[in-house]
Amino acid sequence: MRFNRFVSVTAILFLALPAFVVAESDADKAGSVGFKFLNLQYSARGAALGGLSAQATGAEAIFWNPAGLAEARGIGISASTTQWLVETSYLSAGVVLPFAGGVVGASFVSVNYGEILKSNWSGSAALGTLSLDANQGSYSPSDAAIQLSYGRSLSDKFSVGATAKVITEKIDTETISGFAFDVGTQFNTGYRGIRIGAVITNFGPDIEPVQEGISSISLPMTFSFGIIGQAYGNENMGLVTGVNVVKHADMTQRFAFNAELTVAGLAKIRGSYTVDSFGGDAIDLQAPLSVGAGVNMKGVTADLGITVMADFDVVTRISVGYAF
Repeated sequence: MRFNRFVSVTAILFLALPAFVVAESDADKAGSVGFKFLNLQYSARGAALGGLSAQATGAEAIFWNPAGLAEARGIGISASTTQWLVETSYLSAGVVLPFAGGVVGASFVSVNYGEILKSNWSGSAALGTLSLDANQGSYSPSDAAIQLSYGRSLSDKFSVGATAKVITEKIDTETISGFAFDVGTQFNTGYRGIRIGAVITNFGPDIEPVQEGISSISLPMTFSFGIIGQAYGNENMGLVTGVNVVKHADMTQRFAFNAELTVAGLAKIRGSYTVDSFGGDAIDLQAPLSVGAGVNMKGVTADLGITVMADFDVVTRISVGYAF
């Protein structure tokens, strides 16, 4: 038993360690990776809490930490829709079921960037007749990922999981594709609801661009670590608090301090406040504050998440799920 506990904690710390490594040049890494849609938050609950490394379970875990799949006791379904920025929207959906001594999951992600007008150049710069021809039709860029996941409990407290993804980006008539992978762990201490989770997402080989002579495209690898605990009460009436640490390959490290209040075992109110690794507010498009609420009744869940943006309208996410 002691050996199994040692292995569990060691694995968690091994996965979590990269999340605490902060390079001095992080501020210069913006735009250095591709397929950034993989870094979007794909559920209302997870977005409101700033991540679900430690507490993701069932079908929802497909998009946060595949180790959480191990807690599914039957077939589970999860789906989310988000109205993102500047006419961009994205969808995600997944299903899980017990299989081969663990739990297997299949899911997809689809991002639609809306309609973009084409323009072209005509004439000759040398002859002074060069002109811009606008409104030359339109196109609709899109991103997509198809994912296969597997999670399994190695003990009554420790679980592991992995996800393989086929990812695609399309702009007009050009398409590029590749592969990405996630691997994660979760550890339930059994004391006061304290759970620890760590996950490495979106790692894999660089992807060759459409145009020759351009450097290959790196994936947006991310290290996430979370710890939560029961601040007071219990699962039916109480408050869970915690912190999620996220380190993207092209951004500074972020800390999301979160809380989730459960009322009568049915309704939940949640929120998080995110700061960067230097103690300031989050410094990207997203403002520090995210909030949300949800209900869970007879296996059916419905969640709403609202993310405050720095210079845009708020982002609203809606998620539904069902566990058989």
